[in-house]
Amino acid sequence: MPVLTMRISFMALFIILATSGCGIYEKYGYGRVAQSKLDQASVTPIQLPVVAPSISQRYRPSFASSQAEHRGFDILVPSRTPVLAAADGEVSKVALSFLFGNQLILNHGRTDAGYRIQTRYFHLDEQLVKAGENVRRGQLIGYSGVTGLAGLYPHLHFEVHQLNDDDIPVAIRDLDPQLFWVDGKGRITCYKSTRDFAPVPVSLSYPVPCRDLTWQQ
Repeated sequence: MPVLTMRISFMALFIILATSGCGIYEKYGYGRVAQSKLDQASVTPIQLPVVAPSISQRYRPSFASSQAEHRGFDILVPSRTPVLAAADGEVSKVALSFLFGNQLILNHGRTDAGYRIQTRYFHLDEQLVKAGENVRRGQLIGYSGVTGLAGLYPHLHFEVHQLNDDDIPVAIRDLDPQLFWVDGKGRITCYKSTRDFAPVPVSLSYPVPCRDLTWQQ
């Protein structure tokens, strides 16, 4: 490959990875959250259970930082870690993209404000559900992986979107997944099969199993 072509290719790769926002914090572990790159006054405090796999990158909206946006967060898990539905819903899309690899998109119910909630799961090694299929909270829907150009290390990239009735995203500042946990804002909720979860309004549980908690249904 000519030198100029190689330089252009590496530059393109750098731009894609920079704008994707995915990055590594530490090798696998539990109970740790990467430091935020935002002004601390605008950061949602996070309480991550010590039994929960670590978060290597937080949510970063495009308007709040000079850093590349990161419209979700990354969970550091080995490849082939079970990926769980974060709430009851319907599979909206099963797809493959150049940047994010194998993807799943789930549509859920509504928030108290009337917006519909959608969760997205990227870099999967395998998808186990099909579009149109109904899923339950905690259901095994796939396995994590390293697929896609931004999937350079094993992790799950997880996003939350609010949609109006025309499937148009609304209020980007409200896309932070930390606002939607079952146990409250910033209080990440591990899924446990023996716990009762209220179906409405929509609230989320961690999309991967937490250590020593029974999650199989």
